[in-house]
Amino acid sequence: MKRALPALVLATSACSSAVSGTATPLTGNLAVVNGPGTAAALDAVKTAAEAVFSYDSTNPAVFDQAVAANVTGTAKDQLTTLFDAVRKSPQPVRLTTRVVRNAALELTGDRVRELAVLEQVNGTSKGLATAAFTAQKTGGRWLLADIAVNPALPPPAPHQDDGSLAGLRDSAVAGAQTVAGALFTTDSGDPEGSYARAEAVIADPLLSDYRAKKADYLDAIRKSGTKVTLGANPAAGVVALTGGKAVVLFFATLQVTAAGGQVTSRPFTAEFDVVREGASWKATAVRPVTAS
Repeated sequence: MKRALPALVLATSACSSAVSGTATPLTGNLAVVNGPGTAAALDAVKTAAEAVFSYDSTNPAVFDQAVAANVTGTAKDQLTTLFDAVRKSPQPVRLTTRVVRNAALELTGDRVRELAVLEQVNGTSKGLATAAFTAQKTGGRWLLADIAVNPALPPPAPHQDDGSLAGLRDSAVAGAQTVAGALFTTDSGDPEGSYARAEAVIADPLLSDYRAKKADYLDAIRKSGTKVTLGANPAAGVVALTGGKAVVLFFATLQVTAAGGQVTSRPFTAEFDVVREGASWKATAVRPVTAS
């Protein structure tokens, strides 16, 4: 049986890093606000990421060319580290990568930071991972400048919720993070409280489903024997925004504490459909992002 670990670079990596460069001024964040600019940046980063995270051991020069054409600065060293085991593997590797979800976190005229979910395939082995990419526009081209796998990065300063598109975007992100905190923070010693927190941040049709299955949810929480909390600095970006409805891509590392006190970390990525109700946002659907 062939080992899959060396080839599935992102799925097995615990690498993470801080975002390179100077923080973007609040007024400069045009993610979603500039729709065509956001789409163009996301497409460019998608193309670059898929090129540099694919590798064929029978033709390594193609990988080197992709890195030279699409990467700058700190990201070059990060890719060298990520692909060290792959390049040294005695087994043949034909790794292909595609971006299956992405959302812009920040966008200025020459800098974009995005959250992306990548699916990697090597033969019959398949892995899924979430990364934050920072890209810099140089000479009219977007180059990857920083890569953080399983990111735990401080979010950009939010725009005031003043009715503007930027304010609505950041309100939706904050709302999705509140929803995630309530849904995924559970305590087997307090199943009723765990359920109540979840019920308070969801709306139909998800709310009706929760209520119909309440007994099952309570039983599952009680039997888990664990406490679950969100790790620091979960990442979230708006995929689509229409009035008081949004789709938000969300990533967090869940901290799971067993009855004996052992703590394990579990990366978790999902898409939330959220709807605004007054000053708050509630989830109408939650879709964990899984490999196809």
